[in-house]
Amino acid sequence: MAYIRSKDATLYYEEYGTGEPLILLTGLLGTIERHWRRFIPDFARQFHVIAVDLRGHGRTDNPSGTLRLHALVGDLFALYEALDLDSARICGYSLGGYIGLAFGVQHPGRVHALMMHASKFYWTPTAAAAAAEDLDAELIMEKAPQWAKQLQADHAFGSEDAWRTLVHSAREFIGTLPAEGLSEHALRLADFPVLVTVGDADDMIPRGEAERLTAALPNGTLEILPETPHPLQRVKKEVVLNRALMFFQNPWSLEELVRKHSQR
Repeated sequence: MAYIRSKDATLYYEEYGTGEPLILLTGLLGTIERHWRRFIPDFARQFHVIAVDLRGHGRTDNPSGTLRLHALVGDLFALYEALDLDSARICGYSLGGYIGLAFGVQHPGRVHALMMHASKFYWTPTAAAAAAEDLDAELIMEKAPQWAKQLQADHAFGSEDAWRTLVHSAREFIGTLPAEGLSEHALRLADFPVLVTVGDADDMIPRGEAERLTAALPNGTLEILPETPHPLQRVKKEVVLNRALMFFQNPWSLEELVRKHSQR
């Protein structure tokens, strides 16, 4: 087990393999174990893999009990500094992709390439309210007891009730995104290759939103993955893995540039 300090939090991370660094970021309410464990051995054959639990998630604490985008981006910066990383590839699922994008916008030159899988970018007040509606610990206990057990097991490092605090902070966090999240205008600063992937069976990310995001990125490419729902733990590993490896091996390949321009 390895930890670093990031202001008030103690971040848990794992390292595997050698080569160019590849950071794996989880989604909201996810962990390394839940989202990335089955991918790590394959990634580690070609890259120096660094997987991290977000603050308040898994083995990473969060003394403040709150989540904010600036703090999550700050945690990623602390990881870079602690591991002496000048630049890295980032593969982020859902919220992880959003964090990677925000980090790249705020820290020029530090992101070599970013893959955003199943990441929602456009957070209107209506979208945020809809997403936050089900993030209630008591409601989860009543309506989805198996999910409650999973959350309790995944986030029990601090205490048995740590998952309740996390669910509450996640609900509040989503509510801040319409005002505190990234603007489309800020994307002009994302001067690195970005692969936006979304599943054809993803019921959380409308294809139109993914297309709009890709078009707003200076170097964005969109790919719709077949037979792929939103939850990363339910996707066929090879579908996401193969696309990620192809992209990260050569983010600026002619294939990507041709694909990008053909979709605009």
